[in-house]
Amino acid sequence: DVRRIMLVDGPAVLGWREWRALDEAASARHLAEALTLLMETGVIPERPVAPLTHLLSGAMNEAALWLADSAGPGDLADTMTALTRMLESLRA
Repeated sequence: DVRRIMLVDGPAVLGWREWRALDEAASARHLAEALTLLMETGVIPERPVAPLTHLLSGAMNEAALWLADSAGPGDLADTMTALTRMLESLRA
């Protein structure tokens, strides 16, 4: 029930623009800050932060939606492995 409210019903009730604004103000902002710090410290190469933030945020949001409806016992572990590999590929 909580997953459905947070991932499906909430965004539908709020509307796309409001949900995106809330996401931008919270998780996307923190993700952008983390990416910026990783670039400043040389962990990942310098690149435009905004598109990278949107791409990663979209991938993680989609993974959360998929996992909310998934029934496979290994789906969470497989998703974490895939996400880890994707993030590690950003390294310098």
